[in-house]
Amino acid sequence: MTTLGVITNPTAGSGRGQRWGAEALALLAARGHRVRDLSRGTWAASLEEARGRHRDLDALVVVGGDGMVHLGVQACAGTRLPLGIVAAGSGNDAASSLGLPIHDVQGAVDAIERGLDGDVARIDLGRIDGPGVADRKGRRYFSAVLSMGIDAAIAASGNRMRHPRGPLKYKVATLKELPRFRPYGVRIEADGEAWEQTCTLIAVANGPVFGGGLCISRDSSLVDGMLEVVVAEAVTRRRILQLFPKLYDGSVIDEPEARVIRARRVRIGPAGPSAGHPGDGPAGPAPGGAALPAAFADGELVGPAPLDIRAEPGALRVLGGRPDSLRA
Repeated sequence: MTTLGVITNPTAGSGRGQRWGAEALALLAARGHRVRDLSRGTWAASLEEARGRHRDLDALVVVGGDGMVHLGVQACAGTRLPLGIVAAGSGNDAASSLGLPIHDVQGAVDAIERGLDGDVARIDLGRIDGPGVADRKGRRYFSAVLSMGIDAAIAASGNRMRHPRGPLKYKVATLKELPRFRPYGVRIEADGEAWEQTCTLIAVANGPVFGGGLCISRDSSLVDGMLEVVVAEAVTRRRILQLFPKLYDGSVIDEPEARVIRARRVRIGPAGPSAGHPGDGPAGPAPGGAALPAAFADGELVGPAPLDIRAEPGALRVLGGRPDSLRA
């Protein structure tokens, strides 16, 4: 008999998570699995419970949106324990990228069953290290995107809002954050090459989508062992409003203000003495700019710069996943 640890989020899916969580627990038990509910009231407490039960489990299953997948990633990264996903949240970017059913508990359980029978995908993760990382282990993993620019400021604003719920709140948060925006001063190191600049957006992508379906890096792959650093230069508030819709189809990286740098290791910190843009030769005076917002990864708060980010190839096993399904 297979033993499954299950963590649910009753607030997922604009409050429908409790019903979906109960349905998932019942279906898994009805399929003959020994089910252990590891939900402990808070994200952090549930994560600690999952980390402490590895030896007792054959797999960990999370029920909810990208926040719950992010929890599961922390529990399973770099271990033998595979992750099952029942995508039932307002944002389901991880499940979309992995070709898993969304808002379909029975279909998700079917995918988990296939995984337990051997249909397991190995995917890359991004690993984040830094003194301010919000985790007792001092590191954090992400499956999709880490962001530290205007998008991170918008995410922070959205997380403070009770209404509206779902993706609409981030549109409202965008309108609230734009009047406060000043370009950020940043120092970036990518595979040993360093430069400084002011920017509007900086993101490190392991997968292509974030923020409820926004495409920040359409060529990112979950299985290529690489990260993509997406940087948008300092622009006006009006230009931000023009660029934002281009995130829906991924064409933002085609704009002249944006560029993408592929790397295995990245360091992001505040502006200081630097080496200029890649290939530009010696730099002039360090550019000024506002302080970077605290980073978010997969929509969850990580912590402030400086941060070291690196690709961790094949670090996560996902039950029934189809990596890069959005690229097919």
